[in-house]
This record gives sequence, structure tokens and C-alpha cells, in this order.
Amino acid sequence: MSNQEIIMCARFQAKPEKLEELRSRLFEMVTYTTQEPGCLFYNLHVDRSDPTIFYFLEGWKDADALAFHDKTSYVQAIIRDAPELTTGGITVNFMTKIS
Repeated sequence: MSNQEIIMCARFQAKPEKLEELRSRLFEMVTYTTQEPGCLFYNLHVDRSDPTIFYFLEGWKDADALAFHDKTSYVQAIIRDAPELTTGGITVNFMTKIS
């Protein structure tokens, strides 16, 4: 895999009745993920105009670090539970720094 840093954003929109559960699960992910050796940063944000929308701004050392993260039990659990917790599932966008 590539040894280039990976920057990405993952978006979650909670179903209204699942807001607190999703929020709690995402906070747990911060605790676990920031301990992974290839994690450069893993910042959780909430949308200013809609408190049901959450974003992770993530930085990974390389593709191997992201692959490790994606295989963890907590990532697999949030992917599995996303249809129940979110509207529209999880959206992921990859970015390249240009300046």
C-alpha cells in the first residue's frame, strides 16, 4: 500500500431518536482510535446548524494505518449499526492538501 498520508472526512447524520446513542458511540470511537499507532488525528465535530450531523476529520500515516483502523471491532460495529443509527449511512470523502 501507499506510504502517503491520508486525510479524510466521515459524515454521520443521526436519526432523531438515535441522536444520543450515536453521539456516545462516536465519542467512544475517539477514545479508541486516537490510541492507534497510525492515527495522526481523529477529530469529532458537530454541524453548527444541525446537531444531528457529525463529522470525523481524520489523518492517517498511510494506507496501512487506515486499513488497520477499518478492521477494528469498533469500526466494524459502527458500520454494521449505521443503518439503525443514521439517516443515509456513513459518507466518506478523501482529500488532498493543496496549500
